[in-house]
Parts: sequence; structure tokens; C-alpha cells
Amino acid sequence: MTEVTTEDNFENIPFEEQAKYGHVRSFFLTVMMLIRTPSEFFKKMHINKGLRLPFLFMFIILTFSNIVNYLYIIYDITESPAEQVIKAFEKEPEFQAQAESFRSMFSEKPELSDMLLSIIIHFLLVYLIASYWHLILRSLKVAVNGFEATIRIFCYSTVVMVTAVIPVNNTYINFAIYIWWALIVFKGISEAHEVSAGLASRGMTISLFATLIPFILIIAVVF
Repeated sequence: MTEVTTEDNFENIPFEEQAKYGHVRSFFLTVMMLIRTPSEFFKKMHINKGLRLPFLFMFIILTFSNIVNYLYIIYDITESPAEQVIKAFEKEPEFQAQAESFRSMFSEKPELSDMLLSIIIHFLLVYLIASYWHLILRSLKVAVNGFEATIRIFCYSTVVMVTAVIPVNNTYINFAIYIWWALIVFKGISEAHEVSAGLASRGMTISLFATLIPFILIIAVVF
């Protein structure tokens, strides 16, 4: 009789047991586990097994989401984020100069090089934000298990980018995806750093505000 694979059968997260589950199957099992039971996922996740596989998982997710977005944009299924921002600015007379500036910087249709650049930028951005959050969480005595645990949380939280398959891009969907990402990171902090939900929640809240403030200041200066 064939054994049914469930989260309870895993001793470690599937993606880091590729010899047991196979390369492709381990990836899809990991995606499904993150979607269905993020708490159980981070309970199973080892916090000191290196960063090669978490980075590989993130790279696969980023590549997939960027390829899907690229295809949707070039076939006019969705608009590029840059085009959406430009059109929003063009509706406001006081932002016409910014709209023209952005129009000169970004093309309506992305090139293949733009997709590759986006993957690299997203990869670096995730790493930098994880490093920034780790410093904040460590100062709050939340990140008790070290930087590797934090970066692993952020690498696997990129699973939310599989939503790129949805050929719709609007504020409500983006907000829902952001909330989903925050929930996964919250579960990761609580389980991987072995802290209470209250402490993880406080760390999340302060880290979110500390991340938003610089963006708000930059927008205020530019506009």
C-alpha cells in the first residue's frame, strides 16, 4: 500500500530532503506545506543547515514570478508596475513632471534584460530587508537563534510570489498578498526563533514600521 505523504511525515522541510523526495517533488511539497501549514513548516525547518537551499528556493520562486509577469506584460494581459505608476501620476496635474520623468526612464514593454535585473534586485532586496529586520529583532531579543534562522524565514516566505499566476494586479489583491506574506513571516519568527506569539508580534510590528518610515521619507522628499 502506497504511503501518503503528509506534513506529519516530514522530519525536515521537503526541499532540504531532495535525496528522499526528488528535486521537483521536494519543491512542490515545500510550496504546499508553506501554503497550508506555515507554522508546522517552520517547526520542521532546521535553523543551521546552511543557506544554499533556501537561496535556491528563493531564486526558483523569483524566476518563476518574473517569467510569468514578463509574459503577461508582453502579451498585454497585465500592465507593468511602472506603467501603472506612470498612468496614476498622469491623472494628477501636479505630478505631470514626475510622470514624464518616469516615462523617459521606463519602457512600456520590458526586455529580457529587465526580467534578469528584476530577479537580481529582488534577491538582493530580500537579503537586505532580512538583515535589517534581524538587527531590529535582535535588539528586541526576538531573534534568539541567529541570522541564519532569519534569512531562512525570508527566503521561504517568498513563496507568496507564486500568486504571479493571477493575471490581475490591483491594490486589494496586492494588499491581501502582503498580509499573507506578513503572516508567514510572523509564523516563521515565532517558530524558528522559538519565541512567544506576543514577542514575535511586537518584533513584527516594530520592524514593519521601521521599514515603512524610510520609504515614506523618500516619497516625501521626492514628491
